[in-house]
Amino acid sequence: MTGTAAHIVRTLLLSLITLLGVSVLIFLMLRVLPGDPARVLAGLNASEEQVAQIRQQLGLDESLLSQYWHFISGVVQGDLGESARTSRPASAEIAVRLPATLILAFVATVVGSLVGVTAGVLAAVRRNTVLDHVVSSVAMMGVSMPVYWLGLLLILLFAVTLGWLPAAGSGQPLSIVLPAVTLAAFSTALVSRMTRASMLEVLGQDFMRTAEAKGAPPRTVIIKHGLRNAFIPILTVISLQFGALLGGAVLTETVFGWPGIGRLLVDSIGARDFAVVQGIVLVYAAVFILLNVVVDVLYVVVDPRIRY
Repeated sequence: MTGTAAHIVRTLLLSLITLLGVSVLIFLMLRVLPGDPARVLAGLNASEEQVAQIRQQLGLDESLLSQYWHFISGVVQGDLGESARTSRPASAEIAVRLPATLILAFVATVVGSLVGVTAGVLAAVRRNTVLDHVVSSVAMMGVSMPVYWLGLLLILLFAVTLGWLPAAGSGQPLSIVLPAVTLAAFSTALVSRMTRASMLEVLGQDFMRTAEAKGAPPRTVIIKHGLRNAFIPILTVISLQFGALLGGAVLTETVFGWPGIGRLLVDSIGARDFAVVQGIVLVYAAVFILLNVVVDVLYVVVDPRIRY
């Protein structure tokens, strides 16, 4: 087994331990929240007998250890439990909503990466110029502005005032534009700042001056020699941002009425739907872990000098 393959196997084994820890944390955190889930589901006018019956159906009358054992044994078999709100399998509820969130996060990541890398490279090449200051100022605004506030401003401008784009939902092809731009704002700012910092460090290296002295075109020097050698930290930020955008989609999906797992998570927390909340958090954790493994492989592709 090669060093890279062995490293991936070790990472996957450690990932299973991480997922187990995440499952324990989310299981305990949900159960220390104030309020009775059975009472929430039964309604304020339900009798104590009805509440007790729902509590028994959900298994809430068992010990915490027994409840966790039922939960984790079901996860191993691909069963996340049953939604208390809809009486459907939690895995089915998540599977219906997950593609919408993945598409939104993917589009936002692509937009943020392309714009962020381009802006960062231009700012580094034109260091201390007006362009550099403009890119840095816009990046600072993108990092500082709350997602929900930016989303409301975009709805007010492009949907209400100009009427160019849909304000909410996913029924039209252009419906993804506003939520994707909103979600990509923070990612664009972060990627541009990281790109600028990495490029500034590379532009001062001897091999860059050597490439220029040999008469290589400026674009070749910047992209082939500069950006490629500066891309390792940029790739790390982009991959982490994709995972972060899945979590950030909770607010964006709520503002724009996007039918993803972000809205499902908010609704499930309000209804104390343990099975669905636990399943969504495990999906988030699994995506983050999978991204780490993929990035480890991409490091070797981007820079062949890296070996595990």
